[in-house]
Amino acid sequence: MNQDSDLRRLFVLLGDPVEHSSSPAIHNSAFAATKMRAVYTALRAPDEMVGPLMREIARAGGGGNVTVPHKATAGRALDLASEAVQATGACNVFWWEDGRGLCGDNTDVPGFGVAAEAVLGASLRDTRVLLLGAGGAARAVVHRCLTSGVAGLDVLSRSRMRGEGLADQFGRPPALRLIEESEASSVDRYDLVVNATSVGLQATDSLIIEPAALGATALLDLVYGPDETELVKAARGAGIRAEDGRRMLAEQAALSFELWFDMEAPRDAMYRSVGLQDS
Repeated sequence: MNQDSDLRRLFVLLGDPVEHSSSPAIHNSAFAATKMRAVYTALRAPDEMVGPLMREIARAGGGGNVTVPHKATAGRALDLASEAVQATGACNVFWWEDGRGLCGDNTDVPGFGVAAEAVLGASLRDTRVLLLGAGGAARAVVHRCLTSGVAGLDVLSRSRMRGEGLADQFGRPPALRLIEESEASSVDRYDLVVNATSVGLQATDSLIIEPAALGATALLDLVYGPDETELVKAARGAGIRAEDGRRMLAEQAALSFELWFDMEAPRDAMYRSVGLQDS
């Protein structure tokens, strides 16, 4: 992108809610570290405005990210969708390319992989994973788990219809099964439990599941906030290695930066902005 203009290029996060998001801090730290003439802001948007906003912002030379609940809508708005968007039906990053139009990818997929392997301390390959949720973020988790060769992926969704839709989208592979909560507690041990729901985003939310009942080795809560989530606290209290969603957020942001600018992201600055060190 041309950095000679006096105008700052606009990058946005589209979602609802967005007030809690650390994405502006992450990306603006990256712009400062690389002296990019750009600014990043969070914009609360209704679903029907997501596609038009993406197109206008990207055509003006900017781009952005998309968060809940608009990732599927964003995927449908694209002129050119990556393999990850096609596989998951969800888009979380967009930009414009002359001759191609509105382009998008899903950096949640590799971002989850980095975060999951950091909390596991090992590869996802041959692990047993319990996934809570079946929405847009869950689809990124499923895609990464299946392509990483997990031994088993159990999905626990509050909406049976949504769970069935997720299983159908991925062709119901043998490694994936839909389960009830009673079945989760009957499994001997999960290597990794992933919360891909929005439960925990509000301080008043109750625990989506009791980690101590699962016998898990590690837990990754994709929710994050100013303090550790209650699920992470409960998991650590039960002797389970646990992290919140900040590492995944920072890594997917770094990958977004690289798609926008075709240069290596300043990961040290981006990770530090959410209180982490680059792994």
